[in-house]
Amino acid sequence: MEAVFIGIAITVITMWLTANYTAKGIGSMSVAMRQFSLFILNKAPAGLVDLFEDKPGSGARTWINFGMLWFVFSSICGFLGLWHHYDPTALDSLASIGWSYDNGDALTATTAKFLGVAVFSTLVGAGLVSISRSSGGKMASEASASLSAFLFTLTTIFAALLPTLLGLLGQDVNSAMNVVLIDAVSKLAVAMIVAGLFVNVLLTVANRGEEDVSTSAWFLIFALLAFILSMFLGFFGELVGSTQTVWLAGQMGSGWVFLALIFAVAYHIIPMTSGTPIWSGSMRKANLLLLFVTLPPFFIASADASATLLNLGAIVMTLGLLPIIAGSVNLLFTAYGNTSAIVKSPGALAATLAMVLMPFYAIGAFFTGMDVFVGTGQLGEMATTVDMGFLWTVGGLMILSGAYTSYPLACKKDLSEPSKANLTVWFVLFGGFASTITNLLGDFTTQAVTNSGVEDAIAQTGGFYLVGAALFYFTAIGAILATLVVIRTSASKLTSSNAQASVSDIDAYNLGDGDTTIRTLLGRGVGIDTTLVVG
Repeated sequence: MEAVFIGIAITVITMWLTANYTAKGIGSMSVAMRQFSLFILNKAPAGLVDLFEDKPGSGARTWINFGMLWFVFSSICGFLGLWHHYDPTALDSLASIGWSYDNGDALTATTAKFLGVAVFSTLVGAGLVSISRSSGGKMASEASASLSAFLFTLTTIFAALLPTLLGLLGQDVNSAMNVVLIDAVSKLAVAMIVAGLFVNVLLTVANRGEEDVSTSAWFLIFALLAFILSMFLGFFGELVGSTQTVWLAGQMGSGWVFLALIFAVAYHIIPMTSGTPIWSGSMRKANLLLLFVTLPPFFIASADASATLLNLGAIVMTLGLLPIIAGSVNLLFTAYGNTSAIVKSPGALAATLAMVLMPFYAIGAFFTGMDVFVGTGQLGEMATTVDMGFLWTVGGLMILSGAYTSYPLACKKDLSEPSKANLTVWFVLFGGFASTITNLLGDFTTQAVTNSGVEDAIAQTGGFYLVGAALFYFTAIGAILATLVVIRTSASKLTSSNAQASVSDIDAYNLGDGDTTIRTLLGRGVGIDTTLVVG
């Protein structure tokens, strides 16, 4: 496990240095470094970046647009995967055009990949909106942000098609060397693309002046940094054959990154919509600091280590519940300060519902993930069911939150068809949560039958998976309808009244104890006509 400790040390030191220089700057070199970085972002690669517009909000819109498309593709693949879990022969009639369904591993991996890209892209776009609103209303380079979204999507598609292309060229894509090479090169390419976006985010945050870095900005910065480090660690781990380094990279990319992006968006949307400050500053700090020094329970992979190290990992994973619960409770109490405003906003409602469900999924993932982590294997496929259920339900709701709140702000337009948007929120909530529970019942029954060894005495359990697939259909429909709402919002010719300088995003804002600045208030949606309630 030495490689794991070395990787953790590198990650913690890098995050500490990033936090220190982000908050304090780099002294007399800051102006020169800023000008040089802006020149690189705006001019490289030559000619390609000029294809994208540099208008305020364009970068965030591009990320969210791609994210919604991935959400639709992943929901369709998810429905097919659940249906084939019940009936593997459902689409055998398509064999004439090349369809071949084996044990479902390929479709499961494709669904997880597409859904992860959807959550990452949409929440990154929503996070860009949050930091730009408190930094002059514009990214340091909107064109570069759009280019990053385009290259990220293009690289994802190319990485998915690369094995097929190599197979057509006569290469053995199943050989160990080619598998490692494809994975390593893909990770390096994605890391370089996100690194450019990371620099863009740091330059944007630097425009805040003397104001402290917002909570949303910290979560976004650390999420992107964790993603980049996970890709580099995975790249070098694959090249040198260090399975422990690859394991650590996987846990960082699937645990820290998703949770940090979720909290980055939630800490912006919920306080802004409710018009109340974040409920507890201490819980916010615990949420931010503990998240990156513990092991989140989601997407846990088995670890080959000694009993002592496994016990240490189990303790760290137990502590990983604390930042998740602290952040969820903190945001729920923040939303409770103005529930009427939360209910009226589809995006804020989706974020609040995601915070309600997150602790339940975290506790479920803790027990199922612990079974995988220590290698007992007593719970079968329940860990995968809970992890994917978390991503579909909590991740899906946060996708809608960014699409319904951050996207209209980036477009400077009102959300089109709020009633349909509300309907999609409940569709995704019901479809994701109900299908998770139903599939868990199926997994539990299947595992119980397998362990008992009396299959003939127990009725078939396939009905659970049939019902789970049918319930998930609501999520797929919700994803498609949500994408249509986003398209109509983008195509609308009516400019939002919130874009006018004389009208605020919110009518009233409650000020708590302590001090604040005008920049902070503007970042939370306060305008010149907002009524400030003191005390």
